Amino acid sequence: MHYKTIRIEGFEIHRLLSQCLKEGIGLRNIRILSDCEFTADVNGKDWLRLTRMAGSKYRLTVTREKGLKPLLIQMLSNRSAVAGVILFIIILFLQTSFISEIRVYGYESLTEREILEHLKDAGLYVGCSRFVDPDRVEIEMYRKLDILSWIGITFKGGLAEVTVVEGTEPIEEVDESQPCHIIAVKEGYIEKVIAKEGKGEVEKGDFVHVGDVLISGILEIEDKTYSLDPESKVYRYVHADGEVYAKTVYRFICYQDVYKLEKRKTGKSIPGIRLTIGDRTLSTSGFITPFETSVYEEKKLIDILWPVPLELAVNRVSELELYRGKRTGEEVEKQAKRQARQLIQENVPQSAQIINKSLKFLPEENIIKVTIMVEALEQIGEKKPFIPRDVPRDQSNDQQKIQ
Repeated sequence: MHYKTIRIEGFEIHRLLSQCLKEGIGLRNIRILSDCEFTADVNGKDWLRLTRMAGSKYRLTVTREKGLKPLLIQMLSNRSAVAGVILFIIILFLQTSFISEIRVYGYESLTEREILEHLKDAGLYVGCSRFVDPDRVEIEMYRKLDILSWIGITFKGGLAEVTVVEGTEPIEEVDESQPCHIIAVKEGYIEKVIAKEGKGEVEKGDFVHVGDVLISGILEIEDKTYSLDPESKVYRYVHADGEVYAKTVYRFICYQDVYKLEKRKTGKSIPGIRLTIGDRTLSTSGFITPFETSVYEEKKLIDILWPVPLELAVNRVSELELYRGKRTGEEVEKQAKRQARQLIQENVPQSAQIINKSLKFLPEENIIKVTIMVEALEQIGEKKPFIPRDVPRDQSNDQQKIQ
């Protein structure tokens, strides 16, 4: 809507108001200032009719205009503002039309760098169009990486989020119709035996070695009513099934340096610039680095993707000097705990429950030997098929061992 705020001056203003009412000219916010003056808001489409009605008897003065039309006229009259708005819209469109960042989630054995390289070969990389077909990229990734079980790609503006799920090697299944034992795959102290099928051969507290039978698939038949030789032992063979939990012990040894090399700035530095256009980079730090040991620091000034990828940054190369300092006990312990977490993650199954963990420090010449002991509760049983054969009378199933 377009409204004008006007001031009307003249004699007998009540006649003008009556005539406006009669002609259907809408006046709003009427304010009488005196017998010869008042202000009001008039619709823009009634403005010409009001001026003809007033003629020369009244003086009309526009004090203010409101509405979309005057706003557009005001904006269009300011060319620099219009150019700025158009430029902002173009930049915003370009920034959301190209991929400016790729984040990868869910990788384990693969590295982020490997995934990004394969994504680039598949057509998804920083600087590419946001309207790339994600289905085509996913198909190419499945073709290149057999380890991938699932991949999903989502776009949020200029951000591409890639989530991958790595597959695992299939577990070799044992035919349930074939007799089998459940044997120990690790040494440990038995904590709990759940024999769903078969006969438990170990009890809580027993120590078992690798290969020991935990749940036997050989069962003696107690009822010999129909046996030809009631004195002989008769056996039946079953597919043993169940779970056996044991306390296992993991022992790791790592070393920590007594001393550490630290770096500090000498105060000498050389400023420079870096210019990257597309795949080409020019940096003054590449050929002006007189320091033997230095640190590179950079601050980006320009980073755009369109019409060509362009980066401009200022940098500084500062000289460093190395000195040897003795590490504190807290630093050694903190680093040892970090190593322990890494070793546990790499060697202890995720399904295992950590019961206890201890670190023992033994100082030696310039190094500290760290012994890490980890006690875990885990399932140690694994199915092992066997070929049924005659069982001797003096057979003892206790602690059978499968070679």
